[in-house]
Amino acid sequence: MKQMMLALLVLSAIVTMTGCSTSSSSVAERSFACEVMEPASSNMADVRSDRMLIWKASLNIQVWSVSNAVNESITLVERKGGFVEKKSDGGETSASLTVRVPAKSFRETLSGLETFGTVTYRNIQGEDVTEDFIDVEARLKNKLVLRDRLKQLLEKATEVKDILSIETELNRVQADIDSMQGRIKSLKGQVEYATVTLQFERKAILGPLGYFFKGLWWGVEKLFVIRE
Repeated sequence: MKQMMLALLVLSAIVTMTGCSTSSSSVAERSFACEVMEPASSNMADVRSDRMLIWKASLNIQVWSVSNAVNESITLVERKGGFVEKKSDGGETSASLTVRVPAKSFRETLSGLETFGTVTYRNIQGEDVTEDFIDVEARLKNKLVLRDRLKQLLEKATEVKDILSIETELNRVQADIDSMQGRIKSLKGQVEYATVTLQFERKAILGPLGYFFKGLWWGVEKLFVIRE
C-alpha cells in the first residue's frame, strides 16, 4: 500500500512540476503524456517522408446497355486487382457501383471505365491524411508504453482498491489502443485502395419525331453559335 501511494505521489509531483493539464486524464496518464508526447511529436517530420493520399472519384455515365456496362466495369476492376464494395441494380434503366481499386492503378482504371459510355459527370478528389496518420501512430506508441507501466503497477499492487483502480485505468487505455489501431488500419486501407462510385444510366432512344426535333434544334443552334 505504501509503495502504491508513493508511486502515485511521484506521478502527481511530475504533473505539478511540468504544469500539464489535469482536466480529463488520470494522474498516471497525464504524467506519462508530459514525459513522452514532446519527443514523439518533435520527431514527426522524420517518421514518414512520403505523403498518404486517399483518392475518391465519382462518375456518371450514359450507356446503351446498363447490364453490359456493369459487367464490363466489374471485369475491369477485378483485372486491376480491385473489388466491388456495393452494387445497386435498377434494371435496364440505371445501376450504381461502388468499387475499390489499388491506388497505383486508380487513374488507369478511371480511363478504362470512361470508355464504356458518355461521361456526364466527373469528380476526382484526393485527401492528404499523412499528418493524421502520424499523429495517431505517435499517440498509439505512448498508449502502449503507458499500458505496460500500468501492468507493472498492477503486478505490485496488494490492496483491493488499488487493484480495481489500476484495472479500470488499464481497461480504458486498452480501449483507446484498440480504437487507434482500428483507425490506423482504416487509413491504410483507404490509402491503398481508392474508391470509385459509378452511376450508369441508359441513353434515351429517340423515335422518328425525336430525331427530327433534335436535328431541328441543332440547326437552330448553329444559326446563333458557329463555334464556342
